[in-house]
Amino acid sequence: MNTYETMIVIGMGLWIVIALAILVSILYAIGLLRRAREPLGRVSGAVGDLNQRLRPVLANVEQASEQAGRIAARIKDDADDVSTALRHATESTGRMVDLVEDRVSEVAALLEVVQEEAEETFLSTASLLRSFRRSKKKTSRARRITRAIASRR
Repeated sequence: MNTYETMIVIGMGLWIVIALAILVSILYAIGLLRRAREPLGRVSGAVGDLNQRLRPVLANVEQASEQAGRIAARIKDDADDVSTALRHATESTGRMVDLVEDRVSEVAALLEVVQEEAEETFLSTASLLRSFRRSKKKTSRARRITRAIASRR
């Protein structure tokens, strides 16, 4: 039971206690009137008058009790709606976090592969350029040697 429901139940309990107190007071007053043994006509008139006066009070107590019940039902429905919305939001957030974690893992793996490929390409290119330089030096030497031999003849 949440706080709102507790407050409504306490409020309804207070209304019932007040109504019971009024009823007990009325019954006590009626008992006193009977014990006093006043003339029957006066007692009858007083009870009738008291009954007429208490009907609106009891009707108001009933209406207040019904209204408190309706308010409690509305608050409960609203609380249930909020609870459901929060549950759905929590579930959606959890799914989104899982999805983001998966995507981050995939991107990290992709970046690792890209880095490896870039390193391999860099090393291959450096090796190829080194080979070109060496072959160029060898070609230059071979030309010089060939020219030197040709110039001796």
